Parts: sequence; structure tokens; C-alpha cells
Amino acid sequence: LGGNRTLANPTKKRAGASFVLLVTQDGTGTRTLAYGTDYKWADGVAPILTTTASRKDLLSFYCDGTNMIGSVLYDYA
Repeated sequence: LGGNRTLANPTKKRAGASFVLLVTQDGTGTRTLAYGTDYKWADGVAPILTTTASRKDLLSFYCDGTNMIGSVLYDYA
């Protein structure tokens, strides 16, 4: 992330599709990632990613045809 960003809702969703994103902070860190309304998370709470410079978080999504069901693994060096 080279700045605060928003992950927009996908436009061509297909039920059963899965996606993986590796999100890396730039050398400054402290960047944030917001999510479009189609992204759904456990307990309804979107994750706050690691903000340490150069660290990585792994986002995984499953598409049910309408929503992107997400999970996250934090803080890879």
C-alpha cells in the first residue's frame, strides 16, 4: 500500500470463485485498506491490517455470487 486505499466491489462476480490478495505496506507503513460493501467478514467486522512498514497480510475471498466472504492472515515479515 502506497497510501490509504479502498478495495472496490468487484464487477464480474462468479459464484464459487476464490481470490487471494497479498497486501504489502510500503516503507512508510501506517496505510489503511477499506472495503466495498460486498466484502463480508466474520462477526461483521472488517479486519484492520498490519501497519508496520514492509509487512504483509494475506486476504482470501470466496464469492457466493453476491458477496465476497473474506478471511485474513496477519503480519508476514
